[in-house]
Amino acid sequence: MDFQRIGICMLGLAFLFLAIFLIVGISWMRGGRLSSSRTNRRVRGALLEEGESLGPGAIRLVRLLSDSEAAFYWTLKKAIGERWVIAVKVPLTQIMKRRMYLPSGLHTMLENGQVDFLLLHPRSWEPVVAIELDDTTHLTPIRQERDRRKDELFRIAGIPLLRWRVGQSWNVEEIAQAIWKATAPAKESLPSEMQ
Repeated sequence: MDFQRIGICMLGLAFLFLAIFLIVGISWMRGGRLSSSRTNRRVRGALLEEGESLGPGAIRLVRLLSDSEAAFYWTLKKAIGERWVIAVKVPLTQIMKRRMYLPSGLHTMLENGQVDFLLLHPRSWEPVVAIELDDTTHLTPIRQERDRRKDELFRIAGIPLLRWRVGQSWNVEEIAQAIWKATAPAKESLPSEMQ
């Protein structure tokens, strides 16, 4: 009979330790808080209570353009003057929308790709010509396949895509001429004072 009481007590202690273990585990998963409040929200694995905020340094600013891209931007600006508006690092989904089935590679490029520079019509804000600045990473087979997909998307959309290489000397006049040739149909829709 004493063994039965001892067994029941040991079973009770086991359940007690299991309950404590579960409570501590749940508390640890909530970041040490025993509150069951539904005001907590998840932010990349961390919990923030309502009213809490992240401190300085939680987000780091990044440069929008590399040194090469910034140098090309100013050369491009000289080449086009006020004729077009220059947008930088534009996601492809902001330029074109899929209207029918696209093969997987083209669909992925459309959803995840961006273009370095996009010239926009100054009145309608419609895309006129896209520009890519290719560095040495564009020489790898994987990158060349991505570039081929991007070229194909712009061809399908009817927007010229021009490419220049990082490291080559960018001649303002040559850039202006290449853009002038590529945008010939778009120039016809410009008011005469902007041509």
